[in-house]
Amino acid sequence: MEDKDLQFLNECSNEQLRMLANHILYDTDGKKRYTEELSSSFGFAENYPNNMKALVPNIIDELQRFGGNTVKNLIRRHGVPYREILENVANKLKVPFNKALSIELIEENLLRQLLIVSIDKMKKEDVMHLNTNLTKEDLKKKLAFVKVGSPIFIKLTTTIVIQLLAKRGLTQTAGVLAKFAGGRAFAVLAGPVGLVLSGLWAAYDVAGPAYRVMIPCTITIAYLRMIYYKSDDELIEILG
Repeated sequence: MEDKDLQFLNECSNEQLRMLANHILYDTDGKKRYTEELSSSFGFAENYPNNMKALVPNIIDELQRFGGNTVKNLIRRHGVPYREILENVANKLKVPFNKALSIELIEENLLRQLLIVSIDKMKKEDVMHLNTNLTKEDLKKKLAFVKVGSPIFIKLTTTIVIQLLAKRGLTQTAGVLAKFAGGRAFAVLAGPVGLVLSGLWAAYDVAGPAYRVMIPCTITIAYLRMIYYKSDDELIEILG
């Protein structure tokens, strides 16, 4: 099913698309997900992992099916739109939004809430290493209003995305993300963010296998949309 809210994925890099696909392919124990059908879809064997752009329609279709009811999917022969998936995830994680908001604003609310909770779990010295000259409480207040594409916002959400992969035992990050993962800022942020994600994991382990796909996928998609207009040089400057 065509989904205008996910068309930007066609312009994402091979590394970024593989990162998204792996949330569908692998479960929280790092093993292949038995409910996924992406790996058996047409063209997968020929294109994974080095030609991911050819698999964008497959990735979108599989995510939409995880978001829909299995029986209804069979009847209509497709899943549900990304917007419905995002709204369901926002409801599950108690992210404030209303249906009049754009996709971008709902995603922003999702990322912002994760960041504020992460900061809340940091120690005073952790916050100091972010070089913001702010206290923890001041930083939390600032994150409630800071622009989504700002360096601190990108740095924190990048940590979340890398930690999501690590939770699955996946270490395929490369390029700018790999460089950031090896730096001091990530080392400081990884612990608090890991605690937040462990809480999320517990939440959607209880919620069921569909949310074990939908939650990391929506977080990753929100992140990819946020950095979509950033060049590699800009990301290197922010994350380097």
